[in-house]
Amino acid sequence: MKAYPSISRATGMTFQEIPNAYVFDKLDGSNLRFEWTRKRKQWMKFGTRTRLFDASDWQFGRAIKIFAETLADPVAKIATDQRWESVIVFAEHWGPNSFAGCHHDAQNQPLDPDDQMRVDLIDVAPHKQGLLGPAEYLKLFEGLPIAKFLGRLNWTRGFVERVWSGDVEGITLEGVVGKAGHGKTHDLVMAKAKTKAWVDRVKARYAPDEAEKLISS
Repeated sequence: MKAYPSISRATGMTFQEIPNAYVFDKLDGSNLRFEWTRKRKQWMKFGTRTRLFDASDWQFGRAIKIFAETLADPVAKIATDQRWESVIVFAEHWGPNSFAGCHHDAQNQPLDPDDQMRVDLIDVAPHKQGLLGPAEYLKLFEGLPIAKFLGRLNWTRGFVERVWSGDVEGITLEGVVGKAGHGKTHDLVMAKAKTKAWVDRVKARYAPDEAEKLISS
């Protein structure tokens, strides 16, 4: 089952400008993946970045139910209409009290039992096509529960500084992801930028080593 690629953080010598990038809100949750096949006409596998899970999983089992109620049928219809043999969709499982990918307390209880958890699309990878480019992705999936599209913006150091300072509207808290190109043509570019407010909150809550790991994730 294809894993979601690591997205580089827009800092330092590795910084790359992306003219007229498609910019999306970076949801602060858990990155999950769901696989559908045309042969069986159903969703076959469910996973995190590193492991598979099913409906009995204490952490993510509820995400399958949410996905089934909100995304499974419309995404399967799109996949069928596009004549994809199979597709893996990547989504963020999150809620109003999720933070740094955590949705439970030390006793494995929900941070708030009444949280309205969500599963929102962030990327789609049809079989042998890689991740869809942002233009095609929006054309096919805009209108479904997806990470908010913030517009076409020039991804420059100045823009990243505005994200850091909290001067970009539409960000839930963590930051943004910028995209351009297409996986099928091997020119897909993605970068992420985070807000100072989110980074400061992570540093205040976690030990230095763990905080740095989360900030880089």
